[in-house]
Amino acid sequence: MIIDAPKYILIFFRVLAILWLLPVFSARSLSAIFKVSFALLMAFLLTGVVSYPAELAVDGYAMLLAVLREILIGLCISFAIRLLFAVVQATGEIVGFQTGFGFARMVDPLSSSQASILEEFLYMLSLMIFFSVDAHHIVVRGIYASFKELPLGTATVNNGLCSYFAAASGKIFGLGLKFGAPLVVALFLIELSLGLLSRMIPTMNIFVEGLPVKIFVSLTILSLALSFMAPALGTLFEGIDGEFMKVLRILR
Repeated sequence: MIIDAPKYILIFFRVLAILWLLPVFSARSLSAIFKVSFALLMAFLLTGVVSYPAELAVDGYAMLLAVLREILIGLCISFAIRLLFAVVQATGEIVGFQTGFGFARMVDPLSSSQASILEEFLYMLSLMIFFSVDAHHIVVRGIYASFKELPLGTATVNNGLCSYFAAASGKIFGLGLKFGAPLVVALFLIELSLGLLSRMIPTMNIFVEGLPVKIFVSLTILSLALSFMAPALGTLFEGIDGEFMKVLRILR
């Protein structure tokens, strides 16, 4: 099999850019050699089914612009997927601040950044749900579909892309608050009760006595809320192909 080098290079850079920001592949514990090797393998498998303008191979300047364009396409697609996980992290951050878990932070082994215990738990849960609903298969199919919907060297950047990411980023806080609504409401009632109790017993140290109560209530509500939170996350991840198509239509 003879490989068309320019086409192979363009496919490789788009695939690598998509994989680079994905939650699992973006982990610092995963070596760059593995990421590049996996992208090279996927590019090799896609070379035979992807077409591209032949004039790019004879014009070095056009080829360079095409490479940069493919990197931009891949980063836009992977960033759209990354936003779905940002919803879970926003939920953990909001609830963690309310419960007091935000004071105890740990190092995330995947990103090497600090995160609250609750945020880390929800993030790990989202990863398990991501793989359980075969969302990684959807991502692979989406990578293949991206070359059909948006052939090599045909992407254009417009204002619609910025508007899409601005709107999608604005939804993160709303969805995070929606997922954490049971805990937020329950903790608000606890804070209200503790405030009334402090007025009745001024000598009681509410900050010390109330923290175990908030932790107990938050863990109880969280265990109950997982019964609807997990299916909601599954539905969210199953819609990744829709986010793929939105980004690709904008870039046409």
